[in-house]
Amino acid sequence: MTPPKPDADSAAPARREQIIDAARSAIEEHGPGALTGQIAKHAGLARPNVYRHFASKDDLDVALARSAYKELRAEILTRLDLSGTPIDVIRAPIEAQVNWADLHQNLYRFLVSRGHQRSSPKRNAARRDFAAELAAAGARYFPHFADEPDAAEVILVALIGLVDASVLRWLIARTESREQLIDRLTSHAWLIIDHHLRGIGVNLDPVVALPQPSAGR
Repeated sequence: MTPPKPDADSAAPARREQIIDAARSAIEEHGPGALTGQIAKHAGLARPNVYRHFASKDDLDVALARSAYKELRAEILTRLDLSGTPIDVIRAPIEAQVNWADLHQNLYRFLVSRGHQRSSPKRNAARRDFAAELAAAGARYFPHFADEPDAAEVILVALIGLVDASVLRWLIARTESREQLIDRLTSHAWLIIDHHLRGIGVNLDPVVALPQPSAGR
């Protein structure tokens, strides 16, 4: 009895993930400008087969950027649940982003220059969602930080852009050490957050430990 042929539609998601993983490997090896042929080689496919699963190279770029951004975002979010001073709380997610970028230099360059920063409703929505998550985390540590959610999210969207651009520039031209970059970005972020807090009547010492946030906050 002839075995049934695999359902092509059911195999499509797995093949798409295979190609996205191959694109990531090609970019890590060849840089943000990795070609479709190099991606197909990493996937073990003929070049035309890539376009059976993606409408264009841009479509593949978008899928890879979404996947990489999800990984980076998760890495940052794991560093939001900690205790310490305001500087400690701000430094931890920045350190996570810089370390991830240093470990995946070409992928990060691709992500920032061609990925989630491109203007589109979906990417802008993802950026706002991430800012909202950061604002919610900030509210656990900094009193009244998110009393005006829109204002808090605007500040955090700006900080995300500042960190993205600074880390990208550092990867291209390392004029300071990784620790110096993290320290500088932490200082800049604190100045912006502190300005916002003072505007709503909250004065914090950046080197005095914050109260441990309760589970309900």
